[in-house]
Amino acid sequence: MIRILMGSYGSGKTEISINLALKLKSSGKDVSLVDLDVVTPYFRLRDLKKELEEIGIHVVTVEDNLRYSDLPIIPKNTDWLSSEEAVIDTGGESGAKAVGALRHLMNGKDTHTYFIVNVFRPFCERPEDIIENLEKISTLSRMKIDFLINNSNLGDMTTSEAVLEGERIVSEVSRKTGIKVLFTVVPEELIDLPETEYPLFIIRRFMKRKLGIGGMRT
Repeated sequence: MIRILMGSYGSGKTEISINLALKLKSSGKDVSLVDLDVVTPYFRLRDLKKELEEIGIHVVTVEDNLRYSDLPIIPKNTDWLSSEEAVIDTGGESGAKAVGALRHLMNGKDTHTYFIVNVFRPFCERPEDIIENLEKISTLSRMKIDFLINNSNLGDMTTSEAVLEGERIVSEVSRKTGIKVLFTVVPEELIDLPETEYPLFIIRRFMKRKLGIGGMRT
């Protein structure tokens, strides 16, 4: 299965990609994590490659000599196509274009696409804005979006009210587009939420824990 995570900048794709790969790995799967965050984000999988590979996850990034390049570089390594599970982390519109460039390699493969939504990011506050972003990224990637994921958060200031407000807005996006909401993402410290409309995907704030810094998560 190839799982492609897309969304606007700052929606939380990288954090979810890491946690999803960890969950798949814990079930005994052979997992590859592919870095298609091809511009200059705040966090990139390539910056955590060593730590993730020590856990047993195969991380596919650009060559080391290009590691800190700001160019939109696509990894040449395609051995992830033979993995039981491949999780692809993209970065905004540029990452969607990179997916489009690799689409021919995924023809005939079992593929799911996920659009991550954080309603507290700029231009993502209203259903209309989210749908506009979704359609643009779908067009650039040449991929149909299969699922929505509610990742509405305010970083360390996230409250249960913020998560539920995200569900309300993402539900409206789902109603208007016909795209199913797969789950709501919450950090492990917020697991005692009131009843939510969608299943919960509990995450560790992996990058913050490893790097010791906060800020925007891409």
